[in-house]
Amino acid sequence: MTAQELRDYLIAHGELDNVIAELEKLGFGVDFVAREVLSGDAEVTVSRVAMLWQGMPNKHDRKRTRQLMDTLSRMGLLVPKGDEETYTPQVRNQGRS
Repeated sequence: MTAQELRDYLIAHGELDNVIAELEKLGFGVDFVAREVLSGDAEVTVSRVAMLWQGMPNKHDRKRTRQLMDTLSRMGLLVPKGDEETYTPQVRNQGRS
């Protein structure tokens, strides 16, 4: 998913402003989220995203990363696996098969 596809998805669901504000509050950018969290079909983990975001994340960084994943789950963009660590992207990339 590209950053523009993410914005379009949020607009279509009437949540652009709310989700962008939440991302900014947590310290994440739309480009990072689209590229590193939502760009593939493979599972993503809180630990991996936190490492990509902060390099050596502390417990506060991991907490904010988990909040990001929860926000994306509420929007239907991620599906939690049930272990509070692993998520699967739900919305398929529009430009890929």
